[in-house]
Amino acid sequence: MSSLATRLVLVGKEEAVSIARRSVVERVRAWGFMDEETTETTRLIISELVSNAVVHDEGPVTITVLGRPSGLLIDVRDGNRDAPRTGSFGTENERGRGLALVDALAVRSGWELLGRGKRVWVEVALPVRRSVGPRLSCEPQLRPAV
Repeated sequence: MSSLATRLVLVGKEEAVSIARRSVVERVRAWGFMDEETTETTRLIISELVSNAVVHDEGPVTITVLGRPSGLLIDVRDGNRDAPRTGSFGTENERGRGLALVDALAVRSGWELLGRGKRVWVEVALPVRRSVGPRLSCEPQLRPAV
C-alpha cells in the first residue's frame, strides 16, 4: 500500500463532529484496508479529537488522515494553544475521559504547538493482512471401500 491522504476543514461548531466522523470514515474505508474494529476505533478517535477542538476553540478544525503501511495517522488542528489534558474520572464528572480512551486505543499519540494553535495526532494500527494461499485440508483423504 502506498501512502494515501484525506483532509477535511470544518467550521468549529458542534455539528462538525458528526460531519467529521462520517466523512473521514467513508473516505478511509474507500481505501479498502480497514476492518470493522479499525473503523470503530477511527470513528471514536475522530469524535473525541474534533469534540475537544470544538469545545475549546471557536475557529476552524482541520482533520488530516494519512494511510501508510505502518497504520493510520490522524491529525487534528485547531486554533487553541492550550495543552490537551485529561480530566478527573469521578462518577459525577461527564467530561475528561476522551483523551484517556484515545491514548488507550492508539499505538502512539501526542501534540505540538503550531504558529496559531496546536496539532493533536494519533497513530492507529491497521489490521494484519494475511496472504491467502491454496486451501489445504487437514482432514484425511477418504478412499473408497474395496
